[in-house]
Amino acid sequence: MASLNPTSFPSFPISGICFPDSHIISAALDYTKQHTTSITVNHCLRSTAFALLLRKKLPQFAEIADEVDTEMVVLSGILHDMGWATTKSLVSKDKRFEVDGANIARDFIIAHSQTEGGWDKGGRRLQMVWDAIALHGVASIAPYKEPEVALVHFGIMADFFGPNFPGGAVSVEEYKEVVAAFPRVGFTDALVQTMCGLCRDKPETTFDNDVKEFGLAFGFDGKGMGKEDFRRQLEGIHHAERFAGALAACDEIQ
Repeated sequence: MASLNPTSFPSFPISGICFPDSHIISAALDYTKQHTTSITVNHCLRSTAFALLLRKKLPQFAEIADEVDTEMVVLSGILHDMGWATTKSLVSKDKRFEVDGANIARDFIIAHSQTEGGWDKGGRRLQMVWDAIALHGVASIAPYKEPEVALVHFGIMADFFGPNFPGGAVSVEEYKEVVAAFPRVGFTDALVQTMCGLCRDKPETTFDNDVKEFGLAFGFDGKGMGKEDFRRQLEGIHHAERFAGALAACDEIQ
């Protein structure tokens, strides 16, 4: 398990949070730095810091704080956007970026465990990391999963909302402290470009989730190019009609 000696991370005297320090967390951070941009790395670190903060401040987690697997939360948070990897050989052409990220994280953890040990190679912790990453953007599911999965989701949400996080759980001072440690310069533009790139490069993975909203609003380049093409592609998807047709075909067999 991880120690609470934050040798690899800054201190947060205002927030009072402490990143657990372990070989696998350090390796995960190095891996994220190797395969994503510095903007993505900082987003992942901010999200993780906010998850640690919300572990203390949200009542449903504060009541069980000692039972939460903090190492799992931090590992999932650091790796949660590996689906945005700049090393294109890591990502698929046919899966949502969250699933890519979950698969990449699982492969990383398994490979690390084979050489360093210390993590269950096929057990519940590994599955929960996969779930936390795959579901991190699904607000209708993640909050109702295990506390670790929910915290990863809420930490990412806090990086988007900051002090406007519901319930005022993140103060302005706490937010500024985290952003000072892991700057958010360029994040908004990078996010738009990344999401628009997904709409351009593998649009079918965006049609059933919020990523499609970027394609509809900003096109394929973040500036409107291809916006109408994307809209037409989306309008050609008729899930209800497809399922109704499939059910009707089954009815005929009966």
